[in-house]
Amino acid sequence: MPGSRKIPSRWVLALCLIAGPLFTSSGVGNSADPSAQTSYDHENGADRPYSLLERLYKDHRYFELRDAVELMKDLPAPEMEFYRGAADEVFNRLDSAVAHLRNYLEGGAAAGLDRPLAQEAWALLRDAYRRAGQYRKSAEIRRFILERYGTGLDAGGKTNRGSGSVIWSALADVPPQTVEVLGASDIAMENRNFPVRIKDRIFYFSYDTGASFSVLYQSVAEELGLALLGQGIKIQAATGKWVDARLAVVPEIRLGQAVIRNAVFLVLPDDFFPVRRVRDGVERRGFIGTPVLAALKEITETRDGRFIIPASPQPRPVQNMCFFGTMPITEVVHRGARLLFFVDTGASVTDLYPTFFRFYRGEIQSRTKPVPVRMRGVGDERTVRTHILDEFAFKAGGRDLALRKVMVHTQVTHSITDIFHGRIGLDVLTHFSRMTLNFESMSFILE
Repeated sequence: MPGSRKIPSRWVLALCLIAGPLFTSSGVGNSADPSAQTSYDHENGADRPYSLLERLYKDHRYFELRDAVELMKDLPAPEMEFYRGAADEVFNRLDSAVAHLRNYLEGGAAAGLDRPLAQEAWALLRDAYRRAGQYRKSAEIRRFILERYGTGLDAGGKTNRGSGSVIWSALADVPPQTVEVLGASDIAMENRNFPVRIKDRIFYFSYDTGASFSVLYQSVAEELGLALLGQGIKIQAATGKWVDARLAVVPEIRLGQAVIRNAVFLVLPDDFFPVRRVRDGVERRGFIGTPVLAALKEITETRDGRFIIPASPQPRPVQNMCFFGTMPITEVVHRGARLLFFVDTGASVTDLYPTFFRFYRGEIQSRTKPVPVRMRGVGDERTVRTHILDEFAFKAGGRDLALRKVMVHTQVTHSITDIFHGRIGLDVLTHFSRMTLNFESMSFILE
């Protein structure tokens, strides 16, 4: 495709274009014992009280960061504006995040200073604008980061951020996505797919919290006569295969009683998705990603195959979920340790990442033998070296549970496997009747 841009290889398509904070050199698993607890002593704090906040932020320990910011909120310093903004951004308080991050950056500019966390502040601001649908502002900040800080990025980082600028620049004149919920929806899914209406046509879609974009199969875009935006990009699967992709905006989608307007979709070839069957004669034609799901405010999947959208979500008392880019992350407790897991409704099973393996390597290797496992992602599959635990006991979503035959990855397959400890999949529904994600209270609930 003339004018195409290449995005560095990732394992799952849905993760190819996920943006997040820039600190990724250590990750939770490399720098911090998950059983270690953090606190701040006002009486006997270190000379640099912000060193605790810096460590929690760099290690992506966002729940502990939120708690520490609350404890230290009265400390007067420019750095507190950054950490308040960082906590607000990951916990989806976007207006407050933008205000704090702007104060931090503008305060430095007024004093003629380049704040030490300025690059991180710009990255968080970029993501806040993107999630708010202010695509032009997000694209402008992406370009600014590349121009101002590009010399510090490796080739992959430059390509990824440059490609991101191409994507969001193509959306610069697109109005923000809106969602109108006309009433409660209780939809019976078929093989985890539900009907959506676009231009008086019914298509079957699935949904995936691991998708930073909703996805439309190319045949559907052609049937609907959708305009493709901007220049093409190329998505590379782990096998090395390059796949052409474009962007499109769907003016209106109806999902149950929800009306979604100006939804952004990534358009991909149909053959990129080998498993599409809903039932005889009916195939899946796309899937709904996190930007739409979060705008619905709350979604529930039940063990008996229903997808529920409440008319007006009730506030939830627990805030145990946050965002990393567009990915929902929840806190999991294992043997008293606070771990971070990606909530992935596109994954059938829960598994553990290399970060977890590094912490418990000796015990895992003494109890299990390594086995090769063939893993399939969107448009790709590969063989990785794993261990299989007979049982993994943990607490998540307010409940205790133990899963059997849980896979432990020993190889980094994409960036999040080197940052977080694992992934919660749909097998949790074998223990509970409902799984709810509330994006207003930022709550992950198992019932």
